[in-house]
Parts: sequence; structure tokens; C-alpha cells
Amino acid sequence: MSTHPKPAPKCRREGSCKSLSSRMRCHTSLISHVERGRRTPTLEFAEAADRAFELDGHFVHLYRQISQSPALGWFARWVEEIEPQAVILQSWDPLLVPGLLQTPEYARAIFSTTSPPDRVEDRVQARMRRMQIFDGPSPPAFLALIDESVLDRPIGGPAVLLDQLLYLQKLSQHPRITIQLVPVAAGCVVGMISAFALARLRDGTEVVSADSILSGHVTGDHDAVAQLKVRYDSIRADAHPQTVSQRAIGDAIRKWSK
Repeated sequence: MSTHPKPAPKCRREGSCKSLSSRMRCHTSLISHVERGRRTPTLEFAEAADRAFELDGHFVHLYRQISQSPALGWFARWVEEIEPQAVILQSWDPLLVPGLLQTPEYARAIFSTTSPPDRVEDRVQARMRRMQIFDGPSPPAFLALIDESVLDRPIGGPAVLLDQLLYLQKLSQHPRITIQLVPVAAGCVVGMISAFALARLRDGTEVVSADSILSGHVTGDHDAVAQLKVRYDSIRADAHPQTVSQRAIGDAIRKWSK
């Protein structure tokens, strides 16, 4: 977690997992599923983990941050635990500017149609705070693949889109951010299924998130990670180089400025 400098201990070997399960009084499969993101931990699980590792509320703190993040919902684990620990982030979005690169107005236009009115501002602010990962001493490298059609989709109206494109142009100059557009002509059937993101953490762990209109999922499952990595590489093979993408963003800015 970004609010706790000490990384959570992990069960790496079968023997240590058996020992941990004995101390926590739970099955080894439960520990494995929680560690890989397949199961959401309960408060009792977090308390047992703190006792087993002799930690002063570390796992309970993680549990409460995740469970008490209504502004983020299922995505809380990705935002609060994965992104701050990432060395490499990769995302693909066929419909929108990625959340990490959105302006407040663009994000507000999205949330105003997908969230209860009393939750919109909380979600906008939560989204804006995500950019803080680039302010630290070791920010991640972020590669964003965006479908070219996003430049012509006036989310929030022409003025909101224009400001978003200007911000996108500015971010494309950031030394840790690479933005590549995927041309409409590429077809990109493999990428039309959903938006998704991949992360490689400091300890080498790889995690993915994928969302749809009804649900989302964050997991470190090996098969899921491998499948989305192949899909990402396939999409990126059709993407414009960064310099061509920057020119296309500039062309879109001139179009929406008229």
C-alpha cells in the first residue's frame, strides 16, 4: 500500500505455506487464493495473518482500506495496492482515455452517467489521486495503448474533450509515460472485448485487471496474466509509434479548436 512502506510478507514455498496455514488455522488453498487475488480476504483472515507474522495491524489496515473504498469499488485493490508498487504499468482502452490520464472534467463526465450523484465527486477525486504515483522517487513506466477513435469521441462535450486532448499531449512528453494510438483501420478485433491493464511489481509479481460494463476483476493468476500479455502484444503490434501518435493528438486538438 502506498500508505505503508513495508511490503506485505508472501508465502513463496509449499512448506512455508503449510506452516503459515497451521499458524493461521486455515487451509493452504485459501492462502494461495488470497495471495493470487482469486479470493477477497475477510477481516478474520487479516487478523490471523497479523498474528502469524507478528505485525501490528498491517493486514487489517490493508483489509479496511480495500473494504472501505466505495469510491473505487472492485478497483480499490488495483489503485491502492498494485499501482503504487508497480515498476511497469501497461493499459489498453478501446473507448476512453485511460483513467490515469484523465482530466477531472473528463472523469466527471464519465462518472456522472455511471455513478449515483452523491458519489461522483468522490470518484473523480479518487481518480485524480492516482497520478501521485508519478511524483515519487521511483515512478513506474506507463505505456498506454488507446484506440484512435477516442480522439473523436466528445465525452462531456467538445470543450471537455479539447482540454483532455491538450492534457494528453502534455503527458505524452512525460519521461515515464508513453502513449500510442491504435489506428481504426487496424480493426483490432482482439482488443474490442474489453479494456484491461497489466502491472509488474517490484518483487517481479505480475497482476492484471480487466473490466466490463457489469463487473471487473483483479488477479495474479498465471493463465490470466499470460493471456492478456499476448493480447496486449498483439494490439501494440498494430499501434502507431509514439511520435506518430503525438502528431495525431495534435491534429485532433486543431480539429476540436475550430
